[in-house]
Amino acid sequence: MRRTYQKATLRDVARVAGVSPSTASRVLNGGDLRVSERLSTRVLAVAESLGYVSNQAAQALRGRRTAIVLLASDPRTASIAAIAAGMEAAGREHGALASITGAGSGAEAHRTALEVLRGMRPRALVVASASFADVRSEQVLPELERFRADGCSVVFIGEHDMPFPTVRFDDIELGRTVGRFMGRLGRRRAAVLTTPHQPALESRTKGFLHGLAECGIDPDAVTVEHCDLTRDGGRDAARRVALARPRPDLVLAGNDVIAIGALNEFRRLGIDVPSDIAISGVDDIPLSRDVNPPLTTVTLPFAEAGRLALEMALSPEPVQDPVLQGSLVVRASTPRDGFEAVR
Repeated sequence: MRRTYQKATLRDVARVAGVSPSTASRVLNGGDLRVSERLSTRVLAVAESLGYVSNQAAQALRGRRTAIVLLASDPRTASIAAIAAGMEAAGREHGALASITGAGSGAEAHRTALEVLRGMRPRALVVASASFADVRSEQVLPELERFRADGCSVVFIGEHDMPFPTVRFDDIELGRTVGRFMGRLGRRRAAVLTTPHQPALESRTKGFLHGLAECGIDPDAVTVEHCDLTRDGGRDAARRVALARPRPDLVLAGNDVIAIGALNEFRRLGIDVPSDIAISGVDDIPLSRDVNPPLTTVTLPFAEAGRLALEMALSPEPVQDPVLQGSLVVRASTPRDGFEAVR
């Protein structure tokens, strides 16, 4: 019966192939000492039959390490798709193959994904930092350090607290831009909808409050509603905002997914957007243009982030972390009165 990767170990491969574990390791994981072609063929065949994923490492070590993998919790989101497109375009220019892997949620799922990917020995690993939002750094840092020890570059996209090169977005400044715009609409009761323990969204919230303060709105008077990073989370937060007295007339959401959920819930409750409540998001996902009314948001250069991450991963020398800016996009979910003031 064929074993899965989780059951097959290096010692299993060595035992079935009739070699020492150190010999099996040299074939599958590399080493300074040469192994005869006969033994290498036997070890690789056994590894394949047992489903030991590191049999792919031997192929990579023979000069075909061209794969660059993007790791994300959910590869179906618009931002991840744009990052992947940027990586693929840059990969074609550099002779590298870019692919994407979904890790799922939770520390155990991430550790499993990283373990399997390391066995495949990619040339580089690009990590969407938002995918680690529900994972403490110490839970996965040892696995990521093993990639680096194996000669695999590791690059992050987005804010995080781990010691790896990163393509960053200026989340505080883009939040400040949104806050200034919303604060100049002539309204004074603001609420922020956000998700805790997400470095990017925490930075955006800080920027929102700075921008509102520049317009004379006391940050301590701003309602901060924590919610899940989903449309349902946005709907739940919108219901709490709708019940507040006095009710906020400005809502700044940490991203478009939350904002769209909130916008739909306000409409369901008979609250007009933007007459009763003006609402904004961040990310400019495609759906933000199609909701009614279309969402004011900030467009981020996700494809450029993917391109830069791939080029950083391939660079033989350390590269300073680039910081990418966003651009305010004003649509009908807010009045346009404040737009000229922040351009």
